[in-house]
Amino acid sequence: MVQGISIILKLTLSLLFGVLLIFEYFDGVHDLSDWAVFFFFILMVNDAYIHFKNKKGKSFKEWVLSPRNAGKKLFIMNSVFFLMLMGSIILEFFVTFGLQTRDALYQAMLISWSGIFLAANLYKLKASFNMKRLFVTNVALMILIGSFVLF
Repeated sequence: MVQGISIILKLTLSLLFGVLLIFEYFDGVHDLSDWAVFFFFILMVNDAYIHFKNKKGKSFKEWVLSPRNAGKKLFIMNSVFFLMLMGSIILEFFVTFGLQTRDALYQAMLISWSGIFLAANLYKLKASFNMKRLFVTNVALMILIGSFVLF
C-alpha cells in the first residue's frame, strides 16, 4: 500500500518535472535553470524507476534507493546536499544579489555537486569495476565538464 502510493507520487513528480523541463526550453531564456531542471528530471525519473524495480518482490524494510554503508560518508553527502539546497533558498528569498552574482553562485554549487558526484563514482568504480559503474562515471564526468562550460 505505502509502496504503491510512493510510486504514484514519484511518477507524478517525474511527470511534473518533465512538463517544467519542456516549458523551461520554450521560455526562450537559456540560463542555468534549463540545466538544473534537466538534472532534477533525470534524478526523479531514475528514482521512480529504481523504486518501481525494487517494489517487485521486496518487503518495505528492504526497499531502499541503493545499498549504502551507513555512517560518516552518508552524513557528509547528505549535509552537502542539504547545505546547497538551503543556500539556494536563502539566496533566492533573503539575500539581494544581482542576477549575475546569483547565477555565478548557482554555477559554483553545480560544479561542486558534479565534482562530488564524479568523485563518489570514481571511488565506487575503483572498488568494483563493472560496465554500469563505468557508464555512470562517464556521465558524471560529462556533467562536470558541462558545468564548467556553463561557468
